[in-house]
Amino acid sequence: MQSKMRILSYHYIQNNGAFLFVFSLARLLQKEFSNFDVRILDYKSGRLAIYEYLKRFKFFQKIPLFYMNRTRLWNAEIKAHLNLDKGVPYFASDKKVQEYFAGQYDAIVIGMDVWCVINGTERPKFPNIYWLPEKTDIPKIAYGVSAYNSDLRLIQQSASQIGDYLNGFDVIGARDRFTYQLVQEHRSRTDGLVELIPDPTFTYEFRNTNVAEKLRSLGVDLNRKILGLLLFGDKALSSKILSHYKARGYQILAMSMYNPIADFNLGHLLTPFEWAEAFRYFSFCITDRFHGTIFCLKNHIPFVSLEKERGLPRSQSKLFDLLSGFGLETCYQNSTDEGFIPEKFLFHADDIEKSWENSFKADIQPRIDSLKREHSRFISKMKIEINNRMVKPGS
Repeated sequence: MQSKMRILSYHYIQNNGAFLFVFSLARLLQKEFSNFDVRILDYKSGRLAIYEYLKRFKFFQKIPLFYMNRTRLWNAEIKAHLNLDKGVPYFASDKKVQEYFAGQYDAIVIGMDVWCVINGTERPKFPNIYWLPEKTDIPKIAYGVSAYNSDLRLIQQSASQIGDYLNGFDVIGARDRFTYQLVQEHRSRTDGLVELIPDPTFTYEFRNTNVAEKLRSLGVDLNRKILGLLLFGDKALSSKILSHYKARGYQILAMSMYNPIADFNLGHLLTPFEWAEAFRYFSFCITDRFHGTIFCLKNHIPFVSLEKERGLPRSQSKLFDLLSGFGLETCYQNSTDEGFIPEKFLFHADDIEKSWENSFKADIQPRIDSLKREHSRFISKMKIEINNRMVKPGS
C-alpha cells in the first residue's frame, strides 16, 4: 500500500495565487515522491471560510454578482483540477483533527501564508491547525511557508509556543527571509532540515489555455496597449492610474478583485490557468499581489509591485524579499509611505516600462531556472529527512 502524504493549505480561497500555489506544490510532490499518494486535504478553516463567504455579498458595484460568479468559477476549478482528499470528517477541535491526521496519513505538508501571527479576519487566529501543534510520530513538513506581516508584539508574547511548534517540524522550507529568521530565532531543535526556498509556483508549467481568444471574445483589443491591474481598495490611486493610462491609450484589465476604473473586470471570468497565461499580453502591470508579481516575472513583462500593508518595513515584506532576489528592488513601491506621490510613482512606472527590454528582462529567466534547481536540491534533502523520520511497521 502506498504511503499517504497530505497537503494542508488555503486551496479553497478565491485567490489565483493560493490556487496555483497548492496546484504547483501538489504536482511537484507527486513528481518527486512517486512512492506516495499525494493529495490536498479538503479542510477549511472556519474563520477563513466565513470571510470568503461574506465576500460574495458585495452588490453595490457595476457587476453586482461579480463575487458570486467568482465563487462558482472557483468551485468548478477546484473540483476539476485539484486532487482532493475529501474524507476528513468534521471535528470540533484542532486537536482531534490532528489526531485524525496522525492515524490516517504518513506525512503532512503545510504551505503558504499559514504562519501569519495576527488577529485580523483574513487569517486564522494563532495558534491554529496550520502549526500542527500536537505531537505526532509522522513527519511534519512546511513547504514554501510564510509568516509575513505578523504582529511582532504577538510573536513576542507567543515566543514559547511558537518555539515548541517549530521544534515539531522535521522539514521547514521558508518562503521569505522574515519567516526563515523567525524559525532560526525560535526553533531550538538542531536536527531536521531548515532552509530558505522559493515559492513552488515558480515550478508551474504554463498550459495552452487559448486565453487570447477568450480575451478577444470579451472585447479586449490585443493590438492596443494593455495595463494589467491587480489593485483593490485604493480609490484615489486607482483614479490617478485611470487618468494616466487612459491618456496614453491603454486598455485597463482588472485581474483579481473588482476595480471600478477598469475597462474589463476579469476576476470572475478567467480560470487560474487562464489568469496565469493572460499576463503575457500586458504592456505593463501594476500589482499589489505576491503571485501577481511572480506571474509578471514568469511572463517576462514590465511591472511595479505595490505594498498594501501600512507601515510594513521592507525587512518583513514578502514582495520586497522576492524582488530583491531578482535584483529588481526598483520594481517595489509602498503606496502607504508618507513620501508616496502617485504622480511620481507613475513617472517611475513609465521609466521601468521604457527600459525593461534593455535593462531588466534578460536576467529574469536565468534566475527562474536557478529557483527551479533550488527546489530540486531541497527536495533531495527532504527525501532523506522523511525516510529517516518515517515510522517503521511494528516500531
